[in-house]
Amino acid sequence: MTKQKPRQSLAGFSLYRGLGKSIYVLFIIRIINRFGDFVQLLLVLILTGKLNLSPAQAGFFISLSVAATMLGQLLSAPIAERWGQKRPLVLFQSMVILSYAACAFSYHSQPDLIPYLILLGSPFRGGTSPLTNTMVAEFSSKEQLSQSFSLLYLGTNVGVALGPMAASFLYARSLFLLFSFSALLLSLSTILLVVAIPYAKGIGMHRMPEPGQSGGKLHLSPVLVVFFLGFALYSLTYGQNSFTLPLQFASLFGEVVGSRSYALLMSINAVTVLVATAFLTIWTHKFGQLYSMALAMLFYILGYGMYALCSNFVPFLVATCIWTLGEILMATNANVFVNAYSPPSLRSRANAYLTTTSSLGHALSPSYGGLLLLVLDYRQLWLINAGLCFMLGCGYIALNKYLRK
Repeated sequence: MTKQKPRQSLAGFSLYRGLGKSIYVLFIIRIINRFGDFVQLLLVLILTGKLNLSPAQAGFFISLSVAATMLGQLLSAPIAERWGQKRPLVLFQSMVILSYAACAFSYHSQPDLIPYLILLGSPFRGGTSPLTNTMVAEFSSKEQLSQSFSLLYLGTNVGVALGPMAASFLYARSLFLLFSFSALLLSLSTILLVVAIPYAKGIGMHRMPEPGQSGGKLHLSPVLVVFFLGFALYSLTYGQNSFTLPLQFASLFGEVVGSRSYALLMSINAVTVLVATAFLTIWTHKFGQLYSMALAMLFYILGYGMYALCSNFVPFLVATCIWTLGEILMATNANVFVNAYSPPSLRSRANAYLTTTSSLGHALSPSYGGLLLLVLDYRQLWLINAGLCFMLGCGYIALNKYLRK
């Protein structure tokens, strides 16, 4: 993979100057969508607290929802290859709007329908992410791809930082309001998508040669297949931040204090992302994607290694800030690598595979962590995670050397 040239004049948020208008619109759309993602954020509470499902029933519906989401991610690729990204994205978002609107109006009359309506919208919700990532590549030049994905990642975290407060406010007052506002915000972003985003016309990354061409037929490189497998393993370890870590906090500090401390820790995680994303993107710009991801694994090794030794809140706080730097590098560089190394005509497929492998790792993560905790303690689990990150870091370095031959 060719290293990108460093930008000498970039400083702070000026990193995002000079990007295409469509990238800024997609940034706003991402903020609105993630801010208004109230339903997924509180799905467990909606099913158990408002709809009176048992934990087992709620878990079953959530598992079905995850499976449906992954199906939508995979199906988005052949659809986009035939009709482009904008039309399917508008359709998918519209179907999610209809699903949430139906949930709102079913709450007082037929609340038993709500889980099925959420499930019905899950494939369409799943398909939106790979389509959006492909659009970022379509409207970015090769030189600006890193900044574009960095900006979209920043938009994700702006929405995530603000969304929980609004979601908890609406949940406490009315489930009708929660579904209605979620549908309303998604409608706003869809209108913005229709009005302000043009259809791609072979710009940006389409100027690159298609590296997967062989005998006139396009295919994804085996390098990407290896990369997707590694990304699934990364997602498996990353998922322990939302499974093992809250359990560890409850064990150390008690259920009430532990839950509050964990919530504060995740807020610090979001703030770190907002503060550090631009500066970290600038600092690592000259490294190239694979070396940047190897550096990300080093941050995870340090953070998870500290988790293995922590017993007080302050060291947990420091460790979280450290591995969050790795999260930033992975979130921004993985998308850049996949889109830069995919034939333009198969870029939708590559983004779908990346999103699906990530979802697969997250879906398996609770089972993986739970099985390990049956025979190991928290310290040993985090050390195993640190070891997996070390393996991934070595793999990224080896892959980079292979591509440079």
